[in-house]
Amino acid sequence: MDPEKRMADLISVTGRLVDILERENEILKDRRHNDLADLLDEKETIGRVYQARIMGLQEDPGQLRDVDEDERIKLKDLAHKVDQLVAENARMLEAAMYASKRIVEMVADAVRDSTNTSGTYSQKGSTQMPAGKSESRGGAISLDQTL
Repeated sequence: MDPEKRMADLISVTGRLVDILERENEILKDRRHNDLADLLDEKETIGRVYQARIMGLQEDPGQLRDVDEDERIKLKDLAHKVDQLVAENARMLEAAMYASKRIVEMVADAVRDSTNTSGTYSQKGSTQMPAGKSESRGGAISLDQTL
């Protein structure tokens, strides 16, 4: 592929990656996490293409030696934007995962706290479970099988 076409391809792929990252970051900002799945395949595909193009360029940086300086600047600006968006994306994804984890923990704590104890006494006369024992207790259950 000649240098001009290679540069145009690289600029196109990088521009698409910028677009995807901007859309994903907007979804994360709006807390529309269910919409993330729609972008996942596209992000994964364009990310792999971008990585392959960049690795090819790193292996032979001279392949774009004769490309117009304005195109180089455009690519450099896009690459810088990708770096910024990836960093922002990582922060927001980490925050979203932390929030989800906390919600799950809170629900688990609420379920654990609301476990209905049987109200029976232990051998020592206590209604509380000893340290290190399971917090859930089996309660007496009767089943009326009369229809």
